[in-house]
Amino acid sequence: MKIAWIENNGIRFWDIVKKFLFIFCLTIIIIVGVTAILYFASAKNELSMVENQELTNISTISKIVARSFDTTVADIVFLGELVSDYVSGKKTETEFLNTLSPFLRSKSYYNKLVICDTKGKIISEILIKNGEILKKYDTKANYKKNPDFINTLAEARGHVYVSDFRIDDGAPVLIFGNPVFGQTGKKNAVLLVFYNCKPIFEIFGKTFEQERTDKEKLTRYFIINSNGYWIKGPNPEDEFGFLFESRSEKKFLHIYPEAWEKIKSDQTGQFLVKSGLFTFTTFYPVARAEKISEQSSQKFDPTISGNVHSFDYFWKIISFVPRDLCTIQSNNRLKEFLLYDSILVLFFIIVSWIIARTSVKKEYMEKLLEHLSVTDPMTGLYNRRGFFLLAQQQLRIAERINQSIVLFFFDLDDFKSVNDKFGHQEGDVALTKTAEMLRKTFRQSDILGRTGGDEFIALVIQNNPIDVESISTRLEENLKNLNSEINKEYRLSLSFGVAYFDPAKKQTIDNLIATADKMMYAQKRKKKKLRQQEDLDSQQDVAH
Repeated sequence: MKIAWIENNGIRFWDIVKKFLFIFCLTIIIIVGVTAILYFASAKNELSMVENQELTNISTISKIVARSFDTTVADIVFLGELVSDYVSGKKTETEFLNTLSPFLRSKSYYNKLVICDTKGKIISEILIKNGEILKKYDTKANYKKNPDFINTLAEARGHVYVSDFRIDDGAPVLIFGNPVFGQTGKKNAVLLVFYNCKPIFEIFGKTFEQERTDKEKLTRYFIINSNGYWIKGPNPEDEFGFLFESRSEKKFLHIYPEAWEKIKSDQTGQFLVKSGLFTFTTFYPVARAEKISEQSSQKFDPTISGNVHSFDYFWKIISFVPRDLCTIQSNNRLKEFLLYDSILVLFFIIVSWIIARTSVKKEYMEKLLEHLSVTDPMTGLYNRRGFFLLAQQQLRIAERINQSIVLFFFDLDDFKSVNDKFGHQEGDVALTKTAEMLRKTFRQSDILGRTGGDEFIALVIQNNPIDVESISTRLEENLKNLNSEINKEYRLSLSFGVAYFDPAKKQTIDNLIATADKMMYAQKRKKKKLRQQEDLDSQQDVAH
């Protein structure tokens, strides 16, 4: 029914549909574009925050590990001096153990202490189990061929040796060694301390890793050795693959191949790959031990370096944030954006249809007006038909949105005498000049027309109340200026009437014209009486 009405009135339904699709698609592009800009800006900002946070975390973890090593090396130096007093006879075994026991009870990460002479024979072996100290004697055991004993024995005075990880009692440990010197300055013993790193790794794991409800980590922190084996990995059963044959294939490389080359070649850095964000730094246990032993020992010999180069052995401390967690807040925000966009799309479907329908109707009306030749060829104003078409449409709009409308109806005074005295050509000039003057008086948005020989009409549309007095004053000034410009023997004069549109009264253009016409003729009669009185007065003056 609606489509038929549109087509019967010269407006095709599919023209509206095409216009609607154009407007709607353009709106969708803008909405999607704005959403994309907001999302990517938010994601970039969030990623930057995550990057900065992980750089801070890696720095903090590195400091935790370094402090642990610093404390351990200082402990080894202290224990070396204690063992030196014991081996040289300055302290009895009882005095030695009484000093050692409270110290070891406060250090849960030391599993065992072994004191050997320079031939590798065990002088004393001390085990620490659940805070209890057990002294063990094994006269058959000998460390002569033990690589940690050999390397420690080769160290200079005050130096601390650090091994790679070893298996002791089924668990991975680091072995710290310290050569023990007597009062004569000669090596007379070797101290080996078995150190369990697990408590340290657990500390920073609990501090920095947060549990999710699905038991996955938000962010994971790893430590790997120079060959890519896990020291602290995502799964405990994958750790220390270089010590357990069954785990020999468990490497960082096999889980994160795209990150391994970058981490292996650079000392520190941060990069984003398909799997997520990696932040890493390098820690050198041997170099750290040498530095701290130099600071801790008053008898450190700086002229001789250890037999293991400080930077040959290192760990990589790594932070990994899965890709989807780098922008988790932005992803949640994107869901909100899409929800709002869905509401906007529904809203703009209606708006786009209204705009399309109005636009097509307007185009149709413009074409129709052109087809009907709605303009007056002489003045360029709308003719009667054109004025009525536009005015009726404006009245319907004004009724819906409660706009203010005022109709002005004009008539040139005594125009017939101009034609009679000066000819129709001069009369046409007067009409053209009057039309130009009316254009200056009214706004471009107002509707102006010539409805008869010397009759003009104007429809003023405005959202606010219309100031008729101001328009009348402007009209008088423009008319006065016009008479000065043309400088003719005659003077142009206009009589006009005004009609106000009331949306509540269902008025038509004809009603408004009739009202304005009455007022205009009343003004014309008043002017005529005034001229007659002026003529009578002038005749009496001549008679006297």
